[in-house]
Amino acid sequence: MNAGRGYVPVSFGQMHYRFAGTTNKPVVVLLHQTPSNSAMFEQLMQLLATDFRLLAPDIPGMGMSDPLPGDSSITDFADAMLEFFDELGLDACCLFGHHTGASIAAEIAAIRPRIVTAIAMSGPTLLTEEQKLSLPAAAQTFPLSENGEHVQRMWQRMRNKDGELPLELALRETLFGLQLGERYSQAYAAVIAQDFATSLKACEAPALLFAGTGDPMFEQLDAAAGLMGNAITRTIDGAKTYVCETHSAEVADLLRNFFPREAAQ
Repeated sequence: MNAGRGYVPVSFGQMHYRFAGTTNKPVVVLLHQTPSNSAMFEQLMQLLATDFRLLAPDIPGMGMSDPLPGDSSITDFADAMLEFFDELGLDACCLFGHHTGASIAAEIAAIRPRIVTAIAMSGPTLLTEEQKLSLPAAAQTFPLSENGEHVQRMWQRMRNKDGELPLELALRETLFGLQLGERYSQAYAAVIAQDFATSLKACEAPALLFAGTGDPMFEQLDAAAGLMGNAITRTIDGAKTYVCETHSAEVADLLRNFFPREAAQ
């Protein structure tokens, strides 16, 4: 069963999203990483469709969602997501965010804690100073070239993230990265600028934090959980940046066992 797709009108245009599950189940909102979009959750949504009502929006400016005007902060993205929630009439949900999505999920929980009944984050973005200095180069825009060098460089970037990633997924992410243009580096800049530690401290909901042992955020997992008053941690051996697709069954089990069945009905 493939996820359905739709658009929600918002103040800056439209937000595209995928949906699956049934209306009488707890609502789980899935927030993706950069430069991907809600397509990264297709497989995970199939595994969770009988347990939850699933909504996976494209972050503004990514996938098929319209961009916000100007450079955007994580707070701007979180506000846009809350507008998306309001348009759908959501007053409570469980949140799951991966990398950039984790940054946005934590900000949503800090801005409007009453809407978040539980939160799960994969690769929570508690960046070290070294990572803050190195990340801009990992998202720099490659100038267009007549010989297509920019395509090869983006392809190599995606292969470097996980050399064992199936080629079709690497191609998909390469195309997404090229499609984003300057918005790729802008999203990373927003993650770097966020005071993620403060957002974690403000989160009141029960939290599950996990990461693959090959995830660049793995080493900060315990430190991130320590900033929260009600968090548990889990790890997935061997998983890297694309854990939601390479280890989708394990991620599904973690979310299914953590998110309360009664939440957000």
